Amino acid sequence: MTAPETTPDETGGGPGTEAGAAVTRRSVLRSLSLISGAGLVGGAALAGCTPDPSGGVATHGRPGDDEGVHQPERSPLPPDDTPHELRFLTDEEARLLEAVLARLAPGDDGDPGAVQMSVATYIDGKLTGSAPYAEPTYTHGPFASAYEESSDEVEEDKVPVAARQLYRYGYQGSRPPQDVYRLGLAALDRYAQTRFGRFFADLSAERQDELLVVLDDHGRRGEGDTVPTSDAVLDQAGEVFGAVDPGGFFAMVRTDMIEGMFADPVYGGNRDLAGWRLIGWPGAQRSYSPHEMLHGTDKQPRPMHELPVMNPDRPGGGRQALERPHAGSGEG
Repeated sequence: MTAPETTPDETGGGPGTEAGAAVTRRSVLRSLSLISGAGLVGGAALAGCTPDPSGGVATHGRPGDDEGVHQPERSPLPPDDTPHELRFLTDEEARLLEAVLARLAPGDDGDPGAVQMSVATYIDGKLTGSAPYAEPTYTHGPFASAYEESSDEVEEDKVPVAARQLYRYGYQGSRPPQDVYRLGLAALDRYAQTRFGRFFADLSAERQDELLVVLDDHGRRGEGDTVPTSDAVLDQAGEVFGAVDPGGFFAMVRTDMIEGMFADPVYGGNRDLAGWRLIGWPGAQRSYSPHEMLHGTDKQPRPMHELPVMNPDRPGGGRQALERPHAGSGEG
């Protein structure tokens, strides 16, 4: 195998710069079908949870239960435990991760991208493994595997799951996400040094894009797609990454970036609701009028912790809200 060119490169711009961007935030939105598809499942699930001041998540009671949904008192200010500092990533790992995020969803202070939206803080919080960041994680097989048309497409040692339902099965892999990030970030720096003689964060935007395209194409080739990157380059990336699949690592970072951009800001990302403003989503609202539901609304986005308490005039700031069974047939 002939190794690709390994030319030392000049220092590039800092995280979040637009120069030489191969992709834009809006191209990410289009290519991943964030608004209409299932690509934002993780972020949508987080945005659909109401953080509880005690650290839990308020959940709906079953019809007929004595205990229903309790609407706690909320301060108009963000909760004190909203994450701002790193708890899992080292400073160097965070610097490298932000350099990657800056290329996947570039931006600046006037037009925020992933870096300006504090996505690295969101990912760091998710990697702590503490609720409500953590998703179901399965590190022992058999693992779920998606199929498009028939379960016969899935290997015998896998659990066949319709592609549109795979997101419901949580993380599937022999290595937990924490290991994938730690090993993957270190491998990306090794790969950058192998190709261009510098750490990834010190490369120009063009060189960074070149390496990320290789990782993306590595994953696409594994899925059977035809990619423009040569097999020699893809094989070299696989050798350098070693224990972590380059394509799988890239896909994980991209998915977590999407979650961090559009989840409720209480989880550390979507700073100043920039992600919600980008896609025109008004965020959590207590209610919509019939006219708003029919013609749309210009309500400004609001994070979950700013929602007013239901029935504030009642003692204790409101009563329990119970789900009631709906009339209908439960028989086939």
